[in-house]
Amino acid sequence: MEAAGAYGARKAGSVPFDPVAFFTHPRTILRLLSWVFSIVVFSCIVNEGYINIGSERLLCVFNKNADACNYGMTVGVACFLGSICFLILDVYFPSMSNLNDRKRAVLLDLIFSGVASFLWFVGFCFLANQWQATSPDELPLAQGSDAARAIIAFCFFSILSWAVLTLSALRRYMTGSKTNLFTWQHLDPPPRNVRATPYPIPNGGTIVTTNPYQAPPFTETLDPQKLTQQRPVAPAF
Repeated sequence: MEAAGAYGARKAGSVPFDPVAFFTHPRTILRLLSWVFSIVVFSCIVNEGYINIGSERLLCVFNKNADACNYGMTVGVACFLGSICFLILDVYFPSMSNLNDRKRAVLLDLIFSGVASFLWFVGFCFLANQWQATSPDELPLAQGSDAARAIIAFCFFSILSWAVLTLSALRRYMTGSKTNLFTWQHLDPPPRNVRATPYPIPNGGTIVTTNPYQAPPFTETLDPQKLTQQRPVAPAF
């Protein structure tokens, strides 16, 4: 693995930003989905996650446990901000020419995605357990029931999206220069220092090519005895 080419550093700044390729990239789509899922979770908690039962005090719909609502809101806001930051980082990643900066960016993506998927898993188990322990008598007219189910469902979706982002970041970190970040960087520029490769032809001459991937021309089966015969020399006068 070449140090200059690790994490695509060799092509830094050589490829212009392509919005269509960026927003259709699977990693970008996953980040946007994770961003939407986090919005749904903390907005449902803010709007319908608390109920008022005969008093001025607001109670959490998850078994009246304020920690459940606070946990879901904290993780949702943190992942909402993290998704925005990593989207911006993905935009500026191709322009980074420093290898260490690129490696830190990929490592930071790996750590944050792994921690986020773990926190969403804990939140899903915690909120589902608290919702199961909630008595229907505690929610008159099923107040907040739909919001609670939506919160639990989108916590589960967030686990999947962040887990896939974690695997993607792990693959990029392990492969280094063998895997590029964006789809518009999938082709390497043709090498400039390739030595000319001669190919023999039957009449004794040669054809010189600089393309290392080009097959020898006229690859038909020839008589080995004719190939070993030397080219006749014209008589000297």
